[in-house]
Amino acid sequence: MRDEANRICDAHRSLRRAARWLRTCPEFEVSDAFVSVMSAAEHSFALEHALMDSLCFPATRCHLEQHARVLRALHCLYPAVIGGATNTGRRVGGQLLIQWFRLHNETLDAAVFLWAGCCGKRSSELQRRASHFEMPYGAEAVGNANAFGNSTHN
Repeated sequence: MRDEANRICDAHRSLRRAARWLRTCPEFEVSDAFVSVMSAAEHSFALEHALMDSLCFPATRCHLEQHARVLRALHCLYPAVIGGATNTGRRVGGQLLIQWFRLHNETLDAAVFLWAGCCGKRSSELQRRASHFEMPYGAEAVGNANAFGNSTHN
């Protein structure tokens, strides 16, 4: 667990460093710096995903949704950045991403590390228990969550 946590912390530092470079780099390097931010985010998120899977983290889906939305925004913006929207690229990839990331790190990532500290050593036990878990309201209640407009968390 400690090795995974160290790799994730290193990846987070790399993401912050890439964003800082994007904010300050010369104009002609903005496209490459933006790609570095996207790559650093992808790497960081992949490490987190692997950790959550190994821990049977119960809120993995919600966490991954946030990652997917961020990556989608970065990838959708990239054509504009290479087309000359360098100020927008700097703002989104160098400033807004880091503001979001700080909150994400202090809340969702903290929950993963808390879970790892409490339950990480028992992940195989958690998997065994989860296979015998009974839904308190029945599977049909969960299946009907779309009736309440929640298509992302069921």
